[in-house]
Amino acid sequence: MNSEKKDTITTQEDILRSNKNILSEHYDIGQLVRQERIYRGYINDSYKIEMLRYGKKSRYLMRRYRQGTPEEKVSFEHALLLELQARGFSFSPQVISTKEGTTCVKIDHRSKKQDQMNITAVLSFLSGKDKYSWDTPLCSHGESKNSAKILSLYHNTIFNWKGIGCWRELSNFDEISLMATKWEGYARNTAKSPIDEYFLEQFDDLLNMLNSNIPPQKKYHAMPRLAVHGDYHPGNIKFQDGKVTGVFDFGWSKIDVRCFDVGLAIMYFCTLWENINDGILQLDRVENFLEAYQETAKKTKTIGPLNKLELEYLPHMIHMGNLIVVDWNKRTIEGY
Repeated sequence: MNSEKKDTITTQEDILRSNKNILSEHYDIGQLVRQERIYRGYINDSYKIEMLRYGKKSRYLMRRYRQGTPEEKVSFEHALLLELQARGFSFSPQVISTKEGTTCVKIDHRSKKQDQMNITAVLSFLSGKDKYSWDTPLCSHGESKNSAKILSLYHNTIFNWKGIGCWRELSNFDEISLMATKWEGYARNTAKSPIDEYFLEQFDDLLNMLNSNIPPQKKYHAMPRLAVHGDYHPGNIKFQDGKVTGVFDFGWSKIDVRCFDVGLAIMYFCTLWENINDGILQLDRVENFLEAYQETAKKTKTIGPLNKLELEYLPHMIHMGNLIVVDWNKRTIEGY
């Protein structure tokens, strides 16, 4: 990574100026013509940038990672994207190298309150439309089916990649094992927000899910492992004419069991989140999603379709995905 000299950041205008300086000093992709903040997501800040080079305009995504994001985590994400590119997976963004040959720039900023260390990277801009978000994920049946095919293709493309040695995260099984104690602390320190009220209303049921819907540890770790996407839902996918054109936001990727990635995706793609059907899993959608995933996987020569053990515990993985999202809501939106 490259380190930029200390700079004073106090306003959005300062950030835009900093972006321009980073692009000029560390990238050889042309002259900045336009930049626009993308107001999607809760963790990192993203900007759509337009560059002019040799009379041709090109679009890129500039990402400023959240303050405190470990360098090793960013390195894992970028190594994954580079590996996908090398293996011919055409749906993920490409990492744009700096003039120095690195995948990102480490920026040492000074604010009025404290010193801040941020990491910035530039990625290719994926084609297609942003039609959905994580909390309004209900896409069409055709889009859901095609998304299942692309998830299967992703898993079979990246299988056997071991990651990089400098970064290891807790498995989702281990994270959920720690949730009961953490949630009891949440319950003692809730505010009066809608999510807090809902959390308290559902607290006993949530604890019951933690205790009764998690597979045995031995079974969990016996399932095939790979670099899961970790947040595969319609809000992290671009579509065009009912087909997936791009998959992005690999910030939750880590080495974990493949079945969890499928269970989390099913939770998002196959559950209604509105009106009287809120929270109801649509079994016809599950059947179509799973069929598309399995049929695509059968055509590959790597990990293949979900095996007998994975299919047995897939319902548990759907529950686990739901619990992970509930916990993320508490930690991220409420600031825990």
